[in-house]
Amino acid sequence: MFLKNCWYVAAWDHELLDGRMLPRTILEEAVLLYKSESGKVVALRDRCCHRGVPLHLGRREGDCVRCMYHGLKFDPTGKCIQIPGQDVIPPKLGVRSYPVVEKDHLVWIWMGDPDKADPGLIIDFPYLRDPQWKGIPDYMHYDANWLLIVDNLSDFAHLAFVHTKTLGGSEEYAYVTKPVAVERLPRGFRVERWHMNAAPPPFHRKVLPAAEKDVNVDRRNIGHMHIPGIFFLESMFSPAGSGSEHGNREGTREYRNCQFMTPETRRPT
Repeated sequence: MFLKNCWYVAAWDHELLDGRMLPRTILEEAVLLYKSESGKVVALRDRCCHRGVPLHLGRREGDCVRCMYHGLKFDPTGKCIQIPGQDVIPPKLGVRSYPVVEKDHLVWIWMGDPDKADPGLIIDFPYLRDPQWKGIPDYMHYDANWLLIVDNLSDFAHLAFVHTKTLGGSEEYAYVTKPVAVERLPRGFRVERWHMNAAPPPFHRKVLPAAEKDVNVDRRNIGHMHIPGIFFLESMFSPAGSGSEHGNREGTREYRNCQFMTPETRRPT
């Protein structure tokens, strides 16, 4: 049902501030995320190996977590290092730990074979760390399978009807424009759509000077889908006839959106 030997986004870094114990369900597995005292992100199976109590209901002690049912204590690798009232600790007693990497304010988790968890496979989105770009990081919960979300994001035609008052603008967008290119990528696909010499949509008008609000624009939308559930959207608006389709960027404005879709189960994302 799920691709496991790949990196998923488990959280934003700010979700782990102030010693927070963050429970998340990822690929139908209960996961506990927290930051150790050294600042390193830890990801453990959110289920005590003794009686199955969720560890996020426990207590963080330094870099470790203690289950507050019978007091078993686990280190960041998931190994049980203390059992109250018992001197002998079975050497294999513990909970699963997951490889995690913190990069560009995102916490990435590897749900598959830990020996294959290569940080070099984490896709790069440089705008997240570029101070010239202003963004709003957020957590969204969808009551839908992640593949349906991919269908929605890569289907630009729906902008004309669903988002008429924001990004879509006139319904003409659905009738006049056609996908210029749909390209298969090694780990996904790319779709590009142009809409030439049209009125700017309401969302774009908000950032235009008064003298430009009624001037037609050429619009370009590009969507990049990458396995397992990463979608980048680039939207560009340029003065109509300025030659942006040939590479001229004078007078253009761009918006970039990234969504990192992590399945909770087969239904919600």
